[in-house]
Order: sequence, then C-alpha cells, then structure tokens
Amino acid sequence: MEIKVSNNAITLWVGAIFVGLILGITGAITAHYFRYGIHLISIIFEKPQNLIQTFIIYNITLGLAVFLILWLKKVSKSKDWQGPADSIYSVHRIDNELDVKLGFFSTIAAFISAAGGASVGQYGPLVHLGATIGSWLKTKVSVNFSADVFIGAGIAAAISAGFGAPFAGIIFAHEAILRHFAFKALAPIAIASTIAFGTTQIFWPSEPFFEQTALSGAISLMVLVSCLIGPIFGFVAVIFMRSLLFFSSLPALLKLNPNYAAVIMVISLSLIGAFIPGVMGLGSTTLSSLLENNTLLATALLILIGKIIATSISLGFGFFGGVFSPALLIGAAAGAAVSQVLAISGIYVSSGPEIIICGMAAVTGAVIGAPISMTIIVLELTGSYELAMMSLTGIVTAIMFSHHYFGHSYFDKQLLLRNIDLSHGRSGLILMENSIQPLISNNFISVDSNSTVSHTIKLMASENTSEAYIKNRDGSFVGKVYLSSLVEIDPLKAILSCTDHNPISLNSDASLQQAIEVGSDFIGEAIPVLDRTSQKLQGVISESDIFKAYLDLQTQIIDLEHQD
Repeated sequence: MEIKVSNNAITLWVGAIFVGLILGITGAITAHYFRYGIHLISIIFEKPQNLIQTFIIYNITLGLAVFLILWLKKVSKSKDWQGPADSIYSVHRIDNELDVKLGFFSTIAAFISAAGGASVGQYGPLVHLGATIGSWLKTKVSVNFSADVFIGAGIAAAISAGFGAPFAGIIFAHEAILRHFAFKALAPIAIASTIAFGTTQIFWPSEPFFEQTALSGAISLMVLVSCLIGPIFGFVAVIFMRSLLFFSSLPALLKLNPNYAAVIMVISLSLIGAFIPGVMGLGSTTLSSLLENNTLLATALLILIGKIIATSISLGFGFFGGVFSPALLIGAAAGAAVSQVLAISGIYVSSGPEIIICGMAAVTGAVIGAPISMTIIVLELTGSYELAMMSLTGIVTAIMFSHHYFGHSYFDKQLLLRNIDLSHGRSGLILMENSIQPLISNNFISVDSNSTVSHTIKLMASENTSEAYIKNRDGSFVGKVYLSSLVEIDPLKAILSCTDHNPISLNSDASLQQAIEVGSDFIGEAIPVLDRTSQKLQGVISESDIFKAYLDLQTQIIDLEHQD
C-alpha cells in the first residue's frame, strides 16, 4: 500500500521541531539564570543573625530594589507590570496581542524584587517570560502555527525547566493557559517542554526539590485524610488570594503616591524580615525545613501568617513577582500545621511529609487554577504514585471550596477586576469584546411623535416594513409601533396612543454578547439601538445580523484552535 506524505505534514513536523528547539533551549537558559541570579545576589547580601542588623540590611536591599523598580517603571513608561494573567488573556484573543517590550521589563522588575528580598515568587515571571519569548519568536519566523501555540510552548518550557517537570509543563500550558486542546499545538509544546528539561539536566543537573519514597500510612487512609483536610487548604488559599486583593487596593484607598507606598512597604517588610526571616524572598530554605515534618505548630502558623502578609504587602505596595512560590510555602506551612494538629489529636500520625506536600499542592492548585498540573508536578518530583493520588484528592476538595468562595483562580480574578471575564471561554470573551457598532443599520422608518396612524401606515407600506420607530423633534426615542396593531385603529388617531413605549432595545456601546442575550427574548424585525446618554435612536439591528456575526466569530475561533 502506498503511503503519501503531504508537504503540509512535513512542514508542520519541521516547524514543530524548530519552534520546540528554540523555545525549549531559550526557556531552559532564561529559567536557570533567572534563578541563579537571584540566588547569587542573596548570597552577596547574606543576612546576619542580629535583629537590628537584619532590619537595617533589609531596609538597604529592599530600598535599593524598590528604587530600581520605580526607575524602571519610569523608563518603560508602563502603568502596570504584566504576569500570567496577561499571558492567559493574550491567548484568548483572536489577535493574541501581547506587549513584548513590557513583558521583558516586567521580568526585570520581578528579578529585582526577588533579588532584593521581597516576598514574591519566581515561577509567575518565568511563565510570562516564556509567553513573551514565544510571542516575540512568532513575529520573527514564518511557521504555520498561531501565536497562542508559540506562547503555550514558551510557557511549557518555563515550567519544565523551573520545576524539572516536563509533563507538568505540557499539561500546565493546556490546562491553565490555553484552556483547550488541539493536536497541532501539542507537538511544539511537548517538544519545547522536553527540550527545556533535557537542556537543564545536561548543563545544570540538580536533585529533585523534594523526594519521598517511604510513606508512613496506607494509601486508602492517606486519601481519606486528604479528602477531609482539603477544604482547610482551600480556605487558606481563599484567605491568601483575598489578602492579595485587599492589600493591592490599599494604596489607592489611602491615596498614597508610589513613593510613600514604597517607604511604608520597605519598613513593614524589613520588620517582618527581622522577626520572621524565613518568610522573605523565595523561601526555598524554609520550604525545605518544613518538609522535614518536625516544625512546631506555633512556628508553622507563624510562617503561614507571616508569608501571607509579607507577600500581600510586597505585591500590593510596589514590588512585582509571582504568587506560585509563595503559595507553595503557604501550603507547606498549612500542611505542617494540620499535620501537627492531626498528630496531637491522634487522628493521623505522619512520620513523613505527605500532609505537607498535600498542602503545598492543594493551596497552589487552588491559587493558580491548575489541579492536574499540580498533581503531575508532585508525581514527577516525588516519583510516588501514592503521594500524587493523595495530593489530587486534596487539591480537588480544596478547589471545590476556593472556587465557591473566590473563583476559578487568582489570575481569573485579576482579569475579572479589569472587566475581562473568561468564565465562558474564548468565545464568551470575544463576544464581549466585539461591539455591535458595525452591525447597526440605518435602514428603518422613523416617524415624528405628532404624526397620525394613517400617515404612519402609508410610510410603512411604501417601505414594505412592519415596524416603525417614533421620535420626538429633538431626535429622542419615544417607542415603536407595529403594522399589525395599527390596521384596525382610527386612521386619524395620534400615533402616540398606539406606541409601545418600552420595546426591547440595545445601547449603542453594547457588546455582541449582550446583543445575543437581549435578542434571545426578541420577536420582530429589528431591535432599536439607542445612545446611552441622550437616548436618541442610532439605528437598528436585526436578529439575522447578530446570528451571522456570531457564526463568523465562532468560525474564527475554531480555525484558530483547530486549524491544520
């Protein structure tokens, strides 16, 4: 049997390898040196043990960092930095718009924040840096992949290199960012993730961050326990995310200019760093200590509360970074506290870190909205199927709680506060972003409010229409009349007596989504469109125009997600 290989298939194969290689190698290099640079600077500014000296050193490093960030913001002429939420938003737009220049500036700001000792994460900036590099590469090469595939591949490489978890990188790109699956996107994303992992292991090999082989309990009991404690971790995630939003609103609420906010932030974080140094920076050493499962309950609670407050102040008052790493430490502290409570009460005595790992995965999964990705990260980093199963049950029960009391993820809430709703997916977002303005037609009959029934009928008959719109002399909309209701009325009667004064209508600034919702209850020829302020008639929109516009957008979305 003859097998024919099309040129298109070969082109896609070569393109997938090329994109995967470039983004995979680039992702590995940037992830390594981003983390290595932070680590190097933290060694140079090693914190002394003396309380006062620690407070002074933190004032210096944090003060220098915030000065550089304020200067960088002035140079970049940006109002806000970009993070994973912007990456998610970009791939849900048809134009996949992503500001590459601002993306690189945002990464520098995150690096300065983390290197200065602020309580921020590294993985969020790495994710957006991967998206930025992918978006930039799309503009430089002519490969038959959409921009969201480049962005997804860049993100997969960042997660793979950052965690040493290639499968998690592939799943995270689909689950948390793209939020759809297409075979065409899978190849470059998978290649980028595996290349990033391979490059990291060849040039900068390292042991897994945590590795657990011996478990202290039976899998059935562990899963049962994780189901019961999952809502606790969901509650912790909600508190963390609400704290982030509250502190981010404080500078505007208190009417603080950036300089005053920076001073308050530096002093506050320096005090926290002096008394609870383990919650500052990336917190890797503290996380390792918690995983040993010998932390006292009071210490675990102190780390939990201190990390939430420190991260909220850092991200709310001027520093920039991710929430992924802080969520890991917060989850670990919550897990350590729960583990101690269970042991003291005699419900479950754990000699290993399984409760702590479950807490890390559950809190982080709820914050980033990626339960499967977090489960795979646990599986890849521990090599334990049992720990992955326990983490999965803890994650899903935590997310059930956090989704009800907060939302899908912290990133989705950030976008929602910018009036960007992703709850209905890409199609819902695009429908909300497309205005009805191009659909407004001037092909309608307008009648003066002083006209008679007979005059109105003649106009409608001459234009072969069954509906007319009544306006005052100043152009303000009065209502709508229907030919079927006029034929049996006295021809000399004033048209106002027969007018429907409250017909279904649309504002001229309405979105296509709003038009569809309004049109679902409409029966007639066309819907009047009014100016929101003056209430003057701008035109009309027919149901067929709305339906055609919807089908056109759906076709664009399908082509974008599944084109071969």
